[in-house]
Amino acid sequence: MISKVSKREWLKQQKGQLNSYKRGDSLRSRPKVSYTEEEEPKDEDYLYCDDCESFYIDECGVHGPPNFIPDTPAPVGVPDRARLTLPPGLVVRKSNIPNAGLGVLNQGQTVPKRAHFGPYEGEVMDRDEAIESGYSWVTYKSRHADEYIDAKRETHSNWMRYVNCARDGEEQNLVAFQYRGGIVYRCCKPIDPGEELLVWYGEDYARNLGITFDYLWDIKSSAKGTSQCYT
Repeated sequence: MISKVSKREWLKQQKGQLNSYKRGDSLRSRPKVSYTEEEEPKDEDYLYCDDCESFYIDECGVHGPPNFIPDTPAPVGVPDRARLTLPPGLVVRKSNIPNAGLGVLNQGQTVPKRAHFGPYEGEVMDRDEAIESGYSWVTYKSRHADEYIDAKRETHSNWMRYVNCARDGEEQNLVAFQYRGGIVYRCCKPIDPGEELLVWYGEDYARNLGITFDYLWDIKSSAKGTSQCYT
């Protein structure tokens, strides 16, 4: 078990190391591209290639377009809607993490590195409601405006609500980050049959949200029974 350190200490670590790219990908290392003021992309328009260890827009110059694995369609509001949206091969079962309750396990083919899931679905909530939920993510809109997506109600969310946070870098296989207004999970290593999907957050995502994210993540991990995450 990795000893618990503050998120702020972690966010100050050097960004050139491989584990930095896994646990939190820094857009400061992306290649410089010239754009006009009108068309300059935002940070959340970039995706990251774990093989090239570089950022790209739309498609990687070496590996092509990203692999987005879609949810199984299910109407909003139906009972157990969240489970019904599971992509083929993924199942909700008892988590491999003690006292974490349910989790998402792979019972299909190996999920490849660079695969993406999402966006995370739920209901838009006000800050006070969302930060007390163990199923909320927050999206950064501007310096003075955030949006909270809460997946507490299974009838109005998708399967991503069941994914637990990783307790250390070894077991982490997903990175959560903001992409074009939503929260997406990227596979940072292959997920073999029988393995549980376990997520950690991206560095730029956490930095933009500051102390709001610190509090939200503590609630999120504690509610899922994984309060010993490497925070």
